[in-house]
Amino acid sequence: MSKFLDDLKNAADTGEFNSDAAKKINAVNEMADGKSNLMTNEQLQNSLNERIGNKPLNGVSEEQALELNSKYEEEMKRLKDIDSVNSQLANLIEIEDMVKASIDDMIGHVAELEEVHGKDFEGKVNPIFIPLIEKIEEINSKY
Repeated sequence: MSKFLDDLKNAADTGEFNSDAAKKINAVNEMADGKSNLMTNEQLQNSLNERIGNKPLNGVSEEQALELNSKYEEEMKRLKDIDSVNSQLANLIEIEDMVKASIDDMIGHVAELEEVHGKDFEGKVNPIFIPLIEKIEEINSKY
């Protein structure tokens, strides 16, 4: 394994590679080190043609551009409307969850009061507890 690594290091140092990928890596490395001149317009055009596969670029007319822009704007409006509705729905669900939690807390508190003061509530004998008893009855009838 050591001989392989030494050979690889020597090949990298001397630039003696057989593969196209290695040659491209060396070319990029030279450009990064400033050893290579800037590409000419012809080289840039050739590079661009290679990237797009020598396919001709078709422009669009002004009418087509306006139509595409209009479709884009309509789609963006539709997406904004969906986002707005989803945001409002999320707010309503969050409020509903808070209300449910508050009702659950209130019912739990009522049950606790009935457990603690159960004997005091029987027969509504003690007038001190009457407002509390009435409020508990009202809550129990609503929820």
